[in-house]
Amino acid sequence: MTSQQFLVLALALGLIAIVAAIVLARRSRPGPSPRSELPPAATAPAPQAEVQPASDAPSPFLPAPDGNPDDLGKIKGVGPKLSARLAELGVFHYAQIANWTPAQLAIVDAELGQFSGRPERDQWQSQARLLAAGDLKAYERLHGKVGPTA
Repeated sequence: MTSQQFLVLALALGLIAIVAAIVLARRSRPGPSPRSELPPAATAPAPQAEVQPASDAPSPFLPAPDGNPDDLGKIKGVGPKLSARLAELGVFHYAQIANWTPAQLAIVDAELGQFSGRPERDQWQSQARLLAAGDLKAYERLHGKVGPTA
């Protein structure tokens, strides 16, 4: 392993550790959320800031390919809520999911809240690879019928 590869790996692992610590800290807070005490106008979600990784680190999200978004609801385990959350994270295409690195998968998984664990458990990447390739026969052989559309 070269020193540059080691640095990239160390940065990715550090980023995963930071995200995990934030998620755990949010989950361990006792009592109601401070946002729940604010008036309704103040509880509207703030615009999502674009993630800016260090120049050496891999991007946590792949750039969206050109063209219309794919129907992510065809992936088993992705319903309307998860589809909307993925869109908030900048994920619109099967190819993006299919090409996630382990670090990117961990970052996305940490952002899924109560749905954490679904990408691996439901094999989103395998499903997305086959859907991106248009190989419905292989998809149905491995995953059953294509999931419902949103």
